[in-house]
Amino acid sequence: MRTVFGVREAERLERLRDALSPLLDIGTNQLAMVSIAFPAMRRSLGKRVWDKFMRLRGEADELIYDEIRRRREDPETPERDDVLSILLQARDEDGNAMTDEELRDELVTLLVAGHETTATSIAWAFDLLLHDQEKLARLKEELAEGRDEYLDAVIKETLRIRPVVPGVVRKLTEPLELRGYEIPAGTRVAPNIYLTHRNPDVYPEPERFRPERFIENGTDTYSWIPFGGGIRRCLGASFAMYEMKIVIPAILARVDVAPAGPAERIRRRAITFAPHEDARMVVTAKRPAASAALEPVASSA
Repeated sequence: MRTVFGVREAERLERLRDALSPLLDIGTNQLAMVSIAFPAMRRSLGKRVWDKFMRLRGEADELIYDEIRRRREDPETPERDDVLSILLQARDEDGNAMTDEELRDELVTLLVAGHETTATSIAWAFDLLLHDQEKLARLKEELAEGRDEYLDAVIKETLRIRPVVPGVVRKLTEPLELRGYEIPAGTRVAPNIYLTHRNPDVYPEPERFRPERFIENGTDTYSWIPFGGGIRRCLGASFAMYEMKIVIPAILARVDVAPAGPAERIRRRAITFAPHEDARMVVTAKRPAASAALEPVASSA
């Protein structure tokens, strides 16, 4: 939230967090997502959930618009590097700035779409690594040497074999011919991320977790699409990758981890693919170097 909103005052940050956290939690509620996505079903399926969503959104919007107003009036805004400040400086091809509504939509998209999804990707990364000790050992070794090439490959392979969102929807603005089929304008098409990432012609042994493939060949615009593609590629793609590059090494540096059970199966959680048992693992505190001979090693699961 500091990165997105750039709020420095603890009290204002806490108010934003209290307003936005319940809104983010709705993103993992399957009934809520169906109610939001299909208006015709709100009355019969989830009117109370919809009403709750609208109330929470109204409370959050009030605070978000207040932050936008404050930042527009802040003379330091052009010198700041948080997302809100950067968006306030953006101009379209005609030199127009973004409206308050457009700013609000971009900020909420970054938070809602990039909150649970990134956390889920990190959970998948650990589940895959903990069930392949050779890969985990290589990652730890390279991180200890100050290198991050393998970390980058681990993240890309995680997003390939366990994409958090299985598909992406686009509405055609003009007719499209696709392998002999004529698809009219206005049709919604959904490229399948999950199946694209398992194409054996592109990814040999597609079910195997092998980060090395991204060191050998890199990524391709049309065959590695965990964030979608084109001009509507996920706004938070770079931010999500950056978060994973920070969090995964931080966890490995602070604690020792081991699997708490077999490799996870995939389950559908609202619109995301998540570990069936939430990627549980055993966490053991690292022994402090200065007092390793004196202090017992604490552990917890």
